[in-house]
Amino acid sequence: MLQTLSQSTLPPFLPQIAEGRVITQPHVRFCSATFSREGYSDALFSQLGIMLPQSLHSAVEKRRAEYLAGRWCCHRLLAVQGVAGDVTRGLEDRAPRWPAGIYGSISHADNRAIAAAVYADKPWRIGIDVERFNPKVMQDIASEIVDDKELACLRQRPGDLLLSVLLAFSAKESLYKALWPEVRAFFGFDAAALVAIKAGIFTLSLRRALAPRLPAGLCFNGVWRYNAPFITTLICAPL
Repeated sequence: MLQTLSQSTLPPFLPQIAEGRVITQPHVRFCSATFSREGYSDALFSQLGIMLPQSLHSAVEKRRAEYLAGRWCCHRLLAVQGVAGDVTRGLEDRAPRWPAGIYGSISHADNRAIAAAVYADKPWRIGIDVERFNPKVMQDIASEIVDDKELACLRQRPGDLLLSVLLAFSAKESLYKALWPEVRAFFGFDAAALVAIKAGIFTLSLRRALAPRLPAGLCFNGVWRYNAPFITTLICAPL
């Protein structure tokens, strides 16, 4: 799914960093980081050249730390493309705002942050998600993520059923991010069905129309990787 091209450290807050590209779409780049909450301080925002939004001034330290790690990943992706500017935060929806010509997505879970982006002349749909596997949580919320038909499909896969449920959860989160710029409205897990899973690849199908260019039945292919205990999913395709 992801080909790591370089690894480095920026201790103590960012002890492990990986940068690379998506194997199936090498023009799509990613940057991931493991961050240490113990190594965090607000001073890192200015040191790393990242703005702390006013809305996060009163947020708990955990939230500020994960925001900084995610935005730093974005900062690295922009630097690779030689793009000046930063990924800002929307005033109304708080969704990331990328510089013109860059289409990207950000995610974080526990002590991991990741961002993916593509530099293109035309718009792309792109959504990335990382989640930590917690079997108890998946057991409790499985019925909210997949219906009986999807669950039957997941049962046919070898391995841990609850991990497959997490894959469905993360895949639908990636789809939500990828489609948000067009939909601009909340839609739940029932808006799309997981219809196929193969090694490193999944397919989602829209159950209902979400926008003029997003009719019911439209399918989206994505890629996934499980590196215990974290799963990462990505949907990226030009409009």
